[in-house]
Amino acid sequence: MSTPELSDEERAAALQKATAVRSARRVFKTRLENGEITLAEAIDIAKQDEALEGIRVRDLLQCLRGVGPRRATAVMEEIGIAQSRRIRGLGEHQIASLLERDKA
Repeated sequence: MSTPELSDEERAAALQKATAVRSARRVFKTRLENGEITLAEAIDIAKQDEALEGIRVRDLLQCLRGVGPRRATAVMEEIGIAQSRRIRGLGEHQIASLLERDKA
């Protein structure tokens, strides 16, 4: 199965959409890093935005103060979240566990 051929207009539209998604994700992560929004608010916002719900949970956790790659991995393993999981794939119990860990 080969990739579909895109017209120049379709390719330009796809590039523009990808740039907008990357920009929205960068702004979102910066707000979380700077403490402008909490983890709970971040998850709520991401669940309502198609561009943001594709962020990996690991990347989301690493935006929190004091959480690096090792701690993010440890938290995800403790809760039972796959390393490849994206925000859109989080269940209610996983979200509740993440928020409980964030309060501690």
